[in-house]
Amino acid sequence: MAILQIGAGGVGWVIAHKAAQNNDVLGDITIASRTVAKCEKIIESIKAKNNAKDSSKLLQARAVNADDVDALVALIKEVEPDLVINAGPPWVNMAIMEACYRAKVSYLDTSVAVDLCSEGQQVPEAYDWQWDYREKFAQAGITGILGAGFDPGVVSVFAAYAVKHLFDEIDTIDVMDVNAGDHGKKFATNFDPETNMLEIQGDSFYWENEEWKQVPCHSRMLEFDFPNCGTHKVYSMAHDEVRSMKEFIPAKRIEFWMGFGDRYLNYFNCMRDIGLLSPEPLTLHDGTVVQPLHVLKALLPDPTSLAPGYTGLTCIGTWVQGRKDGKPRSVFIYNNADHEVAYDDVEHQAIAYTTGVPAITAALQYFRGEWADAGVFNMEQLDPDPFLETMPSIGLTWGVQELEPGQPEIHTLK
Repeated sequence: MAILQIGAGGVGWVIAHKAAQNNDVLGDITIASRTVAKCEKIIESIKAKNNAKDSSKLLQARAVNADDVDALVALIKEVEPDLVINAGPPWVNMAIMEACYRAKVSYLDTSVAVDLCSEGQQVPEAYDWQWDYREKFAQAGITGILGAGFDPGVVSVFAAYAVKHLFDEIDTIDVMDVNAGDHGKKFATNFDPETNMLEIQGDSFYWENEEWKQVPCHSRMLEFDFPNCGTHKVYSMAHDEVRSMKEFIPAKRIEFWMGFGDRYLNYFNCMRDIGLLSPEPLTLHDGTVVQPLHVLKALLPDPTSLAPGYTGLTCIGTWVQGRKDGKPRSVFIYNNADHEVAYDDVEHQAIAYTTGVPAITAALQYFRGEWADAGVFNMEQLDPDPFLETMPSIGLTWGVQELEPGQPEIHTLK
């Protein structure tokens, strides 16, 4: 058995550690990135933490340009993996899927292939490009598992679990995400700054009463009492799983919410207003062409550097309301992750941890034959039970909190 991991950023760091901890099932591990030194640094960390369960299994680094389909196919044929795990940014998804299709190897990723704020890539169109591979993967006899992070990912598994076990009819699904931790910086992003800044500046799309609704970012807010984290303001945002849940789970309203502190939003609004969040090329006075967002990315701390000393908890979950046995019901299915626990385990912070652990949990379902049908699947389509039975042993527990039924008080902001 073997896996090929493409991507060596923060999420890739956690995925590699967790793969090594489960290499008795996953087998040999190859980590590939444009910068092979990043892969080698992860391998050094795995060895220093003694995180390889079976020391006889291969753990190696390779250089590859994830935009180059031919180079990817050549690497896949060299490594001969049973599964390719895409831990790269969203814009490499299509190239890696195409390479997997050509090489007839199964595929897993953690986020959608689009940036969610460009025309033709917004939430109503999200996943269209990847869903076009359904028939191709089925005919090739390989599996594609999409969005196997936490959100998207586990929150969709929570929704599928609610459908299977907790509800007869669902009215609303609200995905709730807050980081109540403290990294000590005035401003930083917890995963790739370019991906993060693109994601949170786009308009929000949510599904309500059989149609898509669109509002500006941070213009729709509610307050929610998160288990073990307290009450936080959360804002409606465009996010992958709203599209896939709309496709596979019947509900009257589906919406994604993320917590932002006032200081964070002040920095964000200032940078956006002066153009620092723009991905569009800009020509400087000496003729040099730069992208402002790339400049900002170079200025901000590497998310991996935030891990030492990061304290506090995250809370991410799926708030489902509807009816069971004719009675109204409201439940919050959630996880708390601890930044210090994540660092002790894999030398990273809990934001990357909550994405990396589910990816390996899903990979284990594939290797065990639970999630291995030919075709392309989102997490909502797959049996939630074996996944949720496995995830606590990989590092993330979960719980179900009963709430008082009633629709949230949503505030519209200017």
